[in-house]
Amino acid sequence: MKQNMKFLLNTRVLALAVAAATVASCGNYDYRKTESGLMYKIVHRGDESKKIQVGQWLKIHYKATIGDSTLFDTYGRIPVYGKYDTSRRNVHDFIDFLDQMSVGDSAVFIRSVDTMQKRGYLTYNESFKPGGTIKGSITILAVLKGDSQISADQQAESELETKREVAALQKYLDEKKIPGLQKTPKGAFVQITQPGSGVAIDSGMAVTVNYTGTLKNGTKFDSNIDSSFGHAQPYEFVVGQAQVIAGWDDAMKYFRQGGKGKIYVPAMLGYGGNAQGDKLPAYSDLIFDVEVVAVKPPAAPETMPSPSPAHH
Repeated sequence: MKQNMKFLLNTRVLALAVAAATVASCGNYDYRKTESGLMYKIVHRGDESKKIQVGQWLKIHYKATIGDSTLFDTYGRIPVYGKYDTSRRNVHDFIDFLDQMSVGDSAVFIRSVDTMQKRGYLTYNESFKPGGTIKGSITILAVLKGDSQISADQQAESELETKREVAALQKYLDEKKIPGLQKTPKGAFVQITQPGSGVAIDSGMAVTVNYTGTLKNGTKFDSNIDSSFGHAQPYEFVVGQAQVIAGWDDAMKYFRQGGKGKIYVPAMLGYGGNAQGDKLPAYSDLIFDVEVVAVKPPAAPETMPSPSPAHH
């Protein structure tokens, strides 16, 4: 349930990223063309004397669309981080013109589905049709140096995104006028509908729960009481051990054995920018109906027998 924001700006990874990419439609006026036929246009806003260099770690916003469908979009969300680690050209992606860009620059580009299919980057399907195009945009936000600077920047962006999402979810719940909500320290929201009378949950305890997860639009994405999801059995985990999403770890301490309620989880305390199949898009806020079936105290630590006194 943890996410790694790093990726390498090489041909293979970008081919996967493109199976998730686009930008607003635009004409071909003032576009340039690479050897592979990639159409692109750069808007220079940075220092043109300081072009991107191979080997630099970049912080970027990236968006890609096909038709009316957005495949990938970090604008207004957490940027992506990657190392410009290849000098290869003619790969039919923004790597082909990245060395013409500086920090602060933006660009739009158009990839041919046919070219990508011929190169083995994708296969034709209902989304990627013959003759289609994938439209993309990129903005170079910064060049970062060293793991410590990258990690600190990622952490700061993650915290900003979490704050945005918690505030947005709070507004949504206020508008719904949902009674009895409690906000957890990390920013999930709990509504206890049946208090329960058993053991209060705390870190280290093993809990067994039944649950159903839905999106705010009502789409059910998972359940262990609905056999259609293939795992209709109580779910057990240890609280506070990062065995579940952060929103659950935070919220479970508000329940007792026998308790029932709802947990409202902002996306960054759930799966963040990682989509989970077709039913759970990236950056989805999650709603769980939860029933606590059982609570077990932490297992006592094993102790080694005391050594026998030495005989002299």
